[in-house]
Amino acid sequence: MANDGITGNHISKTSIISGFSKLNRDERIELLRNNTGVDIAPELDSFLHSNPVLQQTFSEYSENYLTNFFLPFGVVPNVLVNGEMYLVPMVIEESSVVAAASRAAGFWAQHGGFKTEVLGTKKKGQVHFIWNGQGDFLKQIFPKIEAELYLNTETITAGMKSRGGGITDIGLVDLTSKLANYYQLDVVFETADAMGANFINTCLEEMAATLKDFMTGFAQQGTLEVVMSILSNHTPESVVKCTLTCPVEELAPMSGTYSPDDFAHRFKLAVQMAQADVSRAVTHNKGIYNGIDGVVLATGNDWRAVEAAGHAYAAQNGSYRALSDVKVEDGLFEYSITVPLAVGTVGGLTKSHPMAALALKMLRNPSAKKLMGIIAALGMANNFSAVTSLITSGIQKGHMKMHLPNLLSQLGATEQQKAAAMEYFKNKVVSYSAVSSFLTA
Repeated sequence: MANDGITGNHISKTSIISGFSKLNRDERIELLRNNTGVDIAPELDSFLHSNPVLQQTFSEYSENYLTNFFLPFGVVPNVLVNGEMYLVPMVIEESSVVAAASRAAGFWAQHGGFKTEVLGTKKKGQVHFIWNGQGDFLKQIFPKIEAELYLNTETITAGMKSRGGGITDIGLVDLTSKLANYYQLDVVFETADAMGANFINTCLEEMAATLKDFMTGFAQQGTLEVVMSILSNHTPESVVKCTLTCPVEELAPMSGTYSPDDFAHRFKLAVQMAQADVSRAVTHNKGIYNGIDGVVLATGNDWRAVEAAGHAYAAQNGSYRALSDVKVEDGLFEYSITVPLAVGTVGGLTKSHPMAALALKMLRNPSAKKLMGIIAALGMANNFSAVTSLITSGIQKGHMKMHLPNLLSQLGATEQQKAAAMEYFKNKVVSYSAVSSFLTA
């Protein structure tokens, strides 16, 4: 049964498919056709790139490749960060996100813009190992181990050192109170303008081999087993802070039917609720990552790592809370977010993916530190817009207005019907049932 798909025979729902990755693209598509009973080749082919060189590049990014998956590549204008104006690219499928970011960016560009400060750029990796000897002995000889670790990674770190990076610290962590005989090498890195994952992992694997070899000379004291060597996506020392500040009375264009004072008060309460309640905090922070993820993805960075780090950071004090803070004092409104961001502008997909390279070019090829600030600003823009909508008109009014074109397409509306619906729903509540009724009336 394991080879049914490869020979072209029908595959049952319980069949195990072996060797799928060894098939060429046409064979994979044929196997899928046999498995599903649907000829999907025309749809898959329609998304291939017309440029054969680019198509070859795309096909090499992922295992078991079938075709390309398109997402909208949009831009947020008027993003003023530390006095510099940017048009920031975003890749995201949710129409209201770009609209919300644009609204906030346009407002704050007239009120001082986004002020960002990179608080640190350190990343870390770990060698996890078991040592069944005395912990005091391991700690006693650790300075010698450390010297060997630095020495044996010199050839790996030479290039990074020339760019201002490298290994900045190596520590021994005793976790035997949590797991018997469990220790770590905790290694801190600076990776300049690279995210540095491959560099870090290469260093760690060399360190693991060095540690194992070194400790074979002390077999009479105990045995050491390296379990794994891997970077950590927990990056609490690679952090950026973004701040918005203006007099309270200048919030009038955003305050809806409320006075600027009332708006500021309600905004502060909304943020405090996200600091107090985990259910609200998760959604509040999701609003921040609407903006962050869109830019991270557009620039070819790892949005999964960025998200994981952010949520760990939000829970660093023992309970999950909002990543933002607000002050309203002496007539001033101040809103800020502090988020970990491990991103790069060289290496990985940042240059090999043509759209990621284009996105960075649109941002005037920033350093990693500048990119951290730009990304944080978009997270702040989306979150500010989301909280503003929640405490004034409600989130659905603007969201569903932006979603109307999608609903019309889903319902098969003609161009004439789309135009009529856009006009009809200008001042009405948009919902699936309301749009469906309008089209069938």
